[in-house]
Amino acid sequence: MRIALGSENKAKRRALEMAAARFFPDAEIVCVSVPSGVSGQPTSDDETMRGAENRARAARERTDADYGVGLEGGYQKVGDKHFAFGWAVAVDRDGRVGLGSTARFELSPKFMSLMTDGKEMGDVVDELTGRDGVNHEEGMFGNVTRGELPRDLMFSHAALIAFGRFLSDPRFWE
Repeated sequence: MRIALGSENKAKRRALEMAAARFFPDAEIVCVSVPSGVSGQPTSDDETMRGAENRARAARERTDADYGVGLEGGYQKVGDKHFAFGWAVAVDRDGRVGLGSTARFELSPKFMSLMTDGKEMGDVVDELTGRDGVNHEEGMFGNVTRGELPRDLMFSHAALIAFGRFLSDPRFWE
């Protein structure tokens, strides 16, 4: 079995490897860079989910994999607060779609004040931590949880839920 991830991000790869190990321990994971078809930093559930699905479909088609997976992070304003989250989408050869989302957490007003000029969350995290490429490592989730819930673990849970569409009792889906 082959599963294609629509990203070459290291944390997202580890997330898919963790999820696949639970359901498909012998699967080959292939990572390909594909466009999300949405803005660099999605700002709603709908846009983030759409970006993840676009990546999943493109990765599956490009590699002729059994499943394509897209993992996309975003944020959304709810009332006067902003919340960060991620979506996972798995697509099979028949075009069926499984969806899963991550936990959410509030982004501080200070953090949001730095989200200017089209910056992505990863850029702001790098700026605040003085490091480069935090989005390939623990990510924002890992920073706000002092490493207890890093980006790869957070996205692995969303991917597990997305794969549930294909592996759960069919009576839930008929």
